Amino acid sequence: VFDDEEESKLSYTEIYQEYQALVEKLLEDYLKEVGINEEKFQEAFSSPLAKTHTSQAILQTVLAAEDFRLFKNMMVRKNIEMQLQAISIIKERNGVLPDCLTEGADVFSEIEQEEMKILREVLRKSKEEYEEQERKKTEE
Repeated sequence: VFDDEEESKLSYTEIYQEYQALVEKLLEDYLKEVGINEEKFQEAFSSPLAKTHTSQAILQTVLAAEDFRLFKNMMVRKNIEMQLQAISIIKERNGVLPDCLTEGADVFSEIEQEEMKILREVLRKSKEEYEEQERKKTEE
């Protein structure tokens, strides 16, 4: 659902709120499971060790629950990863990448056009399924 546009859509906020609730619940349950109270976690989370590059990378999903911009960037990055996976599948099926993806050309062959149609259709269906799930949640 996320794209790299400057302006955020209302649906982003709704997804972000769901993400916050999910992270909060999972973190709360995990802390109970390992016997750490919230104060100890906050203390560890604020320590200099938690500020290292490696720790920040590990804690990014938790940090994203507190920072919408970080969350949106993470979601945009995930969409890019999915697009790269789609390109990889195209390459596997055809043995090569389309010229438009390797040489920057804007001309698509007939096969490449068909692949792009398939990719757009898959993305459209995925978005529709997501919106349908959201609609059902709203109705419930």
